[in-house]
Formats: sequence, C-alpha cells, structure tokens
Amino acid sequence: MVLRIIPLILASLLLGAHFLRGSSIILAGVSILAPLLLLIKKRWILLLAQGLAYVGALVWMHTTFVLVQQRMMVGAPWFRMFLILAGVTAFTLYAGYLLNSDVIKQHYQ
Repeated sequence: MVLRIIPLILASLLLGAHFLRGSSIILAGVSILAPLLLLIKKRWILLLAQGLAYVGALVWMHTTFVLVQQRMMVGAPWFRMFLILAGVTAFTLYAGYLLNSDVIKQHYQ
C-alpha cells in the first residue's frame, strides 16, 4: 500500500517546487503538505488527495502549453522541454490513478 502512496508524495513535492519557483509560497506549502492528509483514514480524504493530484496534472499541462508557446515565439528549442513536462504530467496523473486501487480504498473507509 505504501508503494502506491509514494508517487503521490513525489508528485506533490515536484508541484510544490514548481510553485516555489514561481514565488507562490502558499500554493507551494499546500502542495508540499497535502500528502500529510493521507494520515487521516477517511474516504473523503482519499478523494481529496486524488483530486489534488489531477488538478496538479492540469497545472503541469498549462505550464507545458505556456512554456512551449514562449519558446516557439523566440525560436528556442522546445521539444525536449515538452517531453520532460509531459512526463511530469503523466507521472502526476498516474500518482492520482494509483489511489484507485481496492487495497487503498479498503484502508480509507
């Protein structure tokens, strides 16, 4: 079960670092502390954590779109950056998806 939660923790740390780089201290703190909610064994907490992971993936998609556009406008290379951020987006989506397992759902009743 712990192995299914570790990707969510890593995805939250990555998102927190992203927000911190953009000087969004409050969003960085929320992102970094969000996995601690999983210490509360309630079903709604699990759904909230999953929802936050999916919102995090949307943030990564938006960031990817904006950065690719900026790089294209100035003629800078953008494809490698796109692949990296697409990978981060997919990882964040997968972290949320892993919380759908029956083992996790049984633990959060």
